[in-house]
Amino acid sequence: MSDADESAEDLPEGYAWDFARQERELPAEEFRAHMHLLDEVEEENLEALDLSAAGDYLLWAAAQAFEDLDRYDEAIPLLKRLAASASRHPALDYPVILLRLGERLKERGDYDEAAQALDEAERLEPDLRPRCDEGRAEILVLRGRVKEGVDLFRRAARAFPDDPWVPLRAAWALLASGRYDEIPPWIERCEKALADVTDEADAPQAAHEIDRLRAEAGARAARRGRPAARGGAAEGGGDAGAGPAAVRDEILAALDEEEARLIKSPPRSGEARAQAAGRLAALHARASRAWDDAVEAKREDFIAAFDDLQWEVVGLAERFGIELPGIDD
Repeated sequence: MSDADESAEDLPEGYAWDFARQERELPAEEFRAHMHLLDEVEEENLEALDLSAAGDYLLWAAAQAFEDLDRYDEAIPLLKRLAASASRHPALDYPVILLRLGERLKERGDYDEAAQALDEAERLEPDLRPRCDEGRAEILVLRGRVKEGVDLFRRAARAFPDDPWVPLRAAWALLASGRYDEIPPWIERCEKALADVTDEADAPQAAHEIDRLRAEAGARAARRGRPAARGGAAEGGGDAGAGPAAVRDEILAALDEEEARLIKSPPRSGEARAQAAGRLAALHARASRAWDDAVEAKREDFIAAFDDLQWEVVGLAERFGIELPGIDD
């Protein structure tokens, strides 16, 4: 296949050239440095790198390396530098990198900046409008403008009736917003579209995601409808008298609600961040006490469950840049 025949579907995300062409046409030292950073640098060495004078090609490798470690706070500034670059590297696909930046900004609640990244991606590459519209629809749903977002998702789904990922994205946005009753029709759209997917790799991946979505939506809806355990979250008290499964589910239900609250209104003022930190710290403390109880009772299954739950609380806090006092990383 010639370079001119390269299809965007055959390229690794964020690249205008495949790796074979990069190796062939770029200076050997530049290519090796990129691949080394992408695949081989350990986390502590990545943290120590001085990227202040790095070019775009190396920045893109570093951004991906940080993302692979779920270090999005370090990846986002690098993605912003790439978005603002005046000297474009020929091997990189800047509109797609802008899509990635928009996704990362959206995840932490920076909706205005995320929308700007999508607008710039579409300006540079008009063919990306469908993907940008999906991102805009998700942002609208997440920030509480649900009807506008759902209408935009419906238009995207009608434009691509054989693509299960469009309704999947809509359903996940509704789930994150706590609108569980609105998810089943989107799951039906997913399954209808999946029936027409012939790609041997894409079909099972989409089917797995549909199953995961259905299970998560069902679990969250059940937690919301379950009566609170005695002395639970509604009172801000302890969980004495409740079994470990009930305590776990009640804390998870409170975490679901907190996620929806933070998504709709990301904390920006110092007061809002302090209030969010207090709520999340209280949930972490409850999960920690439940972990202690599980250790004392030698309940290995719940020891693991409450350990995971503590990290879920920490992960939600980190996602929105909220520091939890007295909690070690």
